[in-house]
Amino acid sequence: MKRLIALCAAVTLLAGCGQKSSVSDADKAAASEVARARAGVSTTSDTPVAGDTPTAPVSAPPLPKALTANPIYRVGLLPSSDCRQPSYQATSLSDVRAYFTEYVACLNKVWAPVIRKAGFTFSPPKLVVVLGESPSSPCNVDDGRDYYCGDTIYMDAATHIDYAKTDPDEARAWMALAIGHEYGHHVQALIGVLTAYLQREKSLNGVEAHLEDNRRMELQASCFSAVYIGADRNKFPVTADWLRTWDLVRLDTQDDDHDHGSGVNHGHWTGAGFTAASPAACNTYTAASSVVA
Repeated sequence: MKRLIALCAAVTLLAGCGQKSSVSDADKAAASEVARARAGVSTTSDTPVAGDTPTAPVSAPPLPKALTANPIYRVGLLPSSDCRQPSYQATSLSDVRAYFTEYVACLNKVWAPVIRKAGFTFSPPKLVVVLGESPSSPCNVDDGRDYYCGDTIYMDAATHIDYAKTDPDEARAWMALAIGHEYGHHVQALIGVLTAYLQREKSLNGVEAHLEDNRRMELQASCFSAVYIGADRNKFPVTADWLRTWDLVRLDTQDDDHDHGSGVNHGHWTGAGFTAASPAACNTYTAASSVVA
């Protein structure tokens, strides 16, 4: 059963990196314009990967320090939120909305001090949860997708409710991974990673160069998602049964468009983030191309 995470690549642009940043009206307007022009969408799914097509070596300009040496990599361990996984089941729009709302509150609790420690300004993301259709947003995204656009996380309850009909335990593990992934894009926006990504796109030539950069960004977002679970593993709690289910979900992904990373590499980065419980494990921008293929 395919599970999709989508990112609208036109995101709120934040001025500066390596020092405190804030969102201006001009930044928001620029993001909206880019969103309308590009509306880039990338996806992952939880179906097994059967021989992903290998990618060719990429010749591209050096990656900027905002990506390779971001201060977020030096903040140390992510603190525990002392939050349990929300108890809501994916059986209705209201319950899915409640799950994601509670989860985002816990993510805000731990990422806020870490982002400030790295020298950036924290602001919580907005959250919109719909049922089976894309809401009005600056990004043109197909129905049935979870995605991040502007400063807002958009989640479609219908896909999670459908998954729960097949396997409710896997559905809840996927919900944790998915909301953490989209929140990971918000972290990237706050720390200047998405601004640097969009600027770098202008200098890249060739489809594969763009795809590799997109995979680095997406794999980092999934790694950030796993960092939170790793940091909160005792309170969450990450039991042996839950961990087996989560491993099935995070390793069982497919990347038909070659823009999110193979199932093997998605497993690598989520595993690294969970084990380290630190953003330092999520520097996809200094990794070899083979590890982000």
